[in-house]
Amino acid sequence: CYHRCNLSFSYPCIMKYIFLFLSLIFLFSCDNQPPKDYYTEKSSNSVKIDTNSNKAINKAPKKVIKKNNLLTNQNVKQKLTDFGIKNKEEKILIRTEFGDIKIRLYKNTPLHRANFLLLAKSNFFDSTIFYRVIRNFMIQGGNSDKNNMLQKMAKIGLYRVPPEINLKNIHKRGALAMAVQEQYYKDPTKINLSSSPYNFYIIQKGPLSDTYMDKIEIKYNITIPESNRKIYRKIGGSPHLDNEYTVFGEVISGLSVVDKISKQITNGKNRPLKNIYLSVEVLD
Repeated sequence: CYHRCNLSFSYPCIMKYIFLFLSLIFLFSCDNQPPKDYYTEKSSNSVKIDTNSNKAINKAPKKVIKKNNLLTNQNVKQKLTDFGIKNKEEKILIRTEFGDIKIRLYKNTPLHRANFLLLAKSNFFDSTIFYRVIRNFMIQGGNSDKNNMLQKMAKIGLYRVPPEINLKNIHKRGALAMAVQEQYYKDPTKINLSSSPYNFYIIQKGPLSDTYMDKIEIKYNITIPESNRKIYRKIGGSPHLDNEYTVFGEVISGLSVVDKISKQITNGKNRPLKNIYLSVEVLD
C-alpha cells in the first residue's frame, strides 16, 4: 500500500524489533493479566510434603501460556471465525480527549469485526494513540511508543487478518478500515492485501467534485463507478483506496471529533506533536 498512501503498520519502527518480538512471545512474564480467551491459568491441586515436619505445603498456582492459543497466520481464520460466532456485537466506541466516536462494524467482514472486538475486549487499544494524522484525508491509530506494546502483541500473536475487500464497502467519509504492510513495489503478483491486526484508520476527507475524481482516476489508473461517485459527491471520501484495503465499519456519530483530530499540528511525518490517546469500548 506504500504506493498509495503508506497506510502501513511499520510505525513506530515495529519491524526493527521483530526479532525481539518473536523472542518475547516465549519469554514475557506470565504474571501479567492475560487477554480473555487467549491465556489460561493452570492451577495444581497437588501438594509437597515437608520431610522435616511431615506437613503438606500447597503449591502456588502457576500461570502458563498455551502457545497453541496464540493467533498465527495458520490458525487466524478459524480462531477469528469461532470468536465472531460467540461475540456478536456490532458497535464500538472510540474515546478520545476530543470526544467519542461511535462506530458500526460490518457483518460482511466477519474476520475483521471479530479481530477488532477481540482486541477491544482484551483492552489492547487502551492508551494507544492516533499516530498518523493527515488533514483532509484520514486519521490512523492503534499503536503506541510505550514499552509494553510488544508485550501486549505477544499475548495475542503475530499474524495478519485475511483480506475481506467488498465492493460495497467503500472509503467514504467516516469509513473504518485496516492498514496493510508497507509495499514498496506495485507488482500485482507480490502485493499482499492482508490487514495489520492492530492498526486502523478512519477516512476524514469531505465532499469531492467530479473534476477531482476524474483526476484521481487518471492518477491511479482506476474507475470510480457512478454509484460510488454519488456518495463521494455527497459526503466525501478517498476513492483511490478502494479495493486495496478492507473497510469493515463506519462512523455513525462523532465525525466532528474525527475532524478535530485531523486538524491537530503534526511533524514532517504526520505525527501529532501532542499524543492523542484513545481507548475502545464494546457497546452492542
